[in-house]
Amino acid sequence: MISQCPHCNQALKFSQPQMEKFKQALTRLPEGRNLKFGCPRCRTPIEVNKDGGLAEKAKVPHNQAAQPVSPPEAPDIAWLASDIEEEEALVDDVPTAMILINDPAVRRQVSDVLEERNLQVHWPENVDDAISGQRFKTFDVVVYSAEYEDGPADTHDFHKFMAGMSMKRRRNIFYVLVGSEFRTLYDLEALTLSANLVVNTRELSYFAKVFQKGVKGYESLLGPYISMLKQYGKS
Repeated sequence: MISQCPHCNQALKFSQPQMEKFKQALTRLPEGRNLKFGCPRCRTPIEVNKDGGLAEKAKVPHNQAAQPVSPPEAPDIAWLASDIEEEEALVDDVPTAMILINDPAVRRQVSDVLEERNLQVHWPENVDDAISGQRFKTFDVVVYSAEYEDGPADTHDFHKFMAGMSMKRRRNIFYVLVGSEFRTLYDLEALTLSANLVVNTRELSYFAKVFQKGVKGYESLLGPYISMLKQYGKS
């Protein structure tokens, strides 16, 4: 198990609950993939393999690791004098959404709808980032485009990750599939694809209405069931 950061050489210290989550994430990690997390000290991303050791591609050359550690630079605060707010990290206890859509215009359109519903929106850089981002955090809404990866949606790494997720976590996520092959609001198709809602790209201009109707249907169907689970101490 990795015990120190390969970048700043500081010891990695985790609480017992954090260590348990870390071990669980490694257990669920598919073969050939790495787990990414930020160093608590220098904030630099660290990648480990399924055994908990430093991933081969992430290893720092020996001569580089031996160099004196320089303190991180002071943050850029130029944005204080502008009208642009600094992008905030996701805040705990506030509903969140993850969007995986390649087209910037479509991504912005979907984001606007979700932000109007007071969700914090996260755009992962790639599939690996999207999967690792859900190891320790459950997003309330996930919107995934069938064009994000090559081939049919049911062969995509991210979609297979969502479909294979434990029901304890999955039932708390409203999963939306977007694509030219889907029939908007067709519940049977969504069920077949392990999603909560399917939206054809032709109807994305009505995404606000479609999303609202899909959420209402989801809440009326599963709301009582989830409430009962919580009464019996289950999530």
